[in-house]
Amino acid sequence: MRQDLTGKIAVVTGAAQGIGKAIAEKLAGSGATVVISDILAEKGIATAAEIGERASFIPCDVSALEQVRSLVDAVTERFGRLDVMVNNAGINSTRSEDRVNVADYPIETWNKIINVDLTGTFYCCKTAASQMIRQGSGCIINIASVAGVVALRLQIAFVAAKAGVIRMTESMACELASHGIRVNAVSPGSTLTEATQKLFYGEDGAFKDQAGKLMACIPQNRPGDASEIADAAVFLSSDAASYITGHNIVVDGGWTAGFSRDF
Repeated sequence: MRQDLTGKIAVVTGAAQGIGKAIAEKLAGSGATVVISDILAEKGIATAAEIGERASFIPCDVSALEQVRSLVDAVTERFGRLDVMVNNAGINSTRSEDRVNVADYPIETWNKIINVDLTGTFYCCKTAASQMIRQGSGCIINIASVAGVVALRLQIAFVAAKAGVIRMTESMACELASHGIRVNAVSPGSTLTEATQKLFYGEDGAFKDQAGKLMACIPQNRPGDASEIADAAVFLSSDAASYITGHNIVVDGGWTAGFSRDF
């Protein structure tokens, strides 16, 4: 069902490609004005142009607080408000040498992932919340992961960061409801994107030999499409979700329903 977001001002971080791009496309398709933000400037500009007149691009590294503040300031100066903040920007290790057990896990990989996926999400939530409190309304959506719901092997930083995002979402929902602000999370399962092509689904994927084993853990026996994750984010952005806050919608084809620890 198409949601009506006419007049809403939305920001989507990490929206140059993948899930973020799909979310930006569907928000704009539902009538919202969308600001695409990413560290990938060339791709971000191209995505905004592809979406059309309802989209624009502002570069931002979410792990840098001043850049996040500049992003939100630029949006509010231009449009006067911020109605929807989708915190999608995130990273995970794609090199086989980084997919190791905790005893061997590189400290630099831990710091890099935590700085973007957890601290960066906090920066975006904190900054967006300040504006939304001033205007007395708003919606924050954090893109987490099934890795924050059930533990996955050999990616301890990503698991810790996404679990933190889910709990942070719940905490903020409790704090901000009295200001008219809803805060929810979406946890995708394995989703077909540029990143997962490099990991599992591409011919040169670092872990392509394990793709079949992963699919065997998913009742629907396929990876998700980015547009299917976007549908959940658009729903949470809309008035149809007006009584939903502090919730984590898991979009994973049933993976966590019968979670296999063999993968």
